[in-house]
Amino acid sequence: MLLLFLHIEYLQIKEVAESLGLKDSRSAKNWLRDNNIPISNIGNKDVVHKFLFEFKQQQIIVKELRTCYPNNWFEIYDAKTDDKAMVKAIQELYPNIKKAKINRNHIDNKYIK
Repeated sequence: MLLLFLHIEYLQIKEVAESLGLKDSRSAKNWLRDNNIPISNIGNKDVVHKFLFEFKQQQIIVKELRTCYPNNWFEIYDAKTDDKAMVKAIQELYPNIKKAKINRNHIDNKYIK
């Protein structure tokens, strides 16, 4: 019965196009397909789940942050994002893994014996 309390918000394709800064709905549909976001038809209107759309946008941001700031991307993302539920979802998808330091003075296995 918990499903009765779940409220799903949808975005029309026109709203997706506006959010992405695209000129038309066809471009928005192409973007959605390229990013594996399913398009549903409700009441003769094409819609997408708002969460899935926003989550994909956040994933794109996180990939850029991980490229630019590989050691502290999560701290930057967490500080900048107000939606803490989204931060938790991103943390589940991209767990923060500490990078191991390489000991360059260790030469035991440098040459094959």
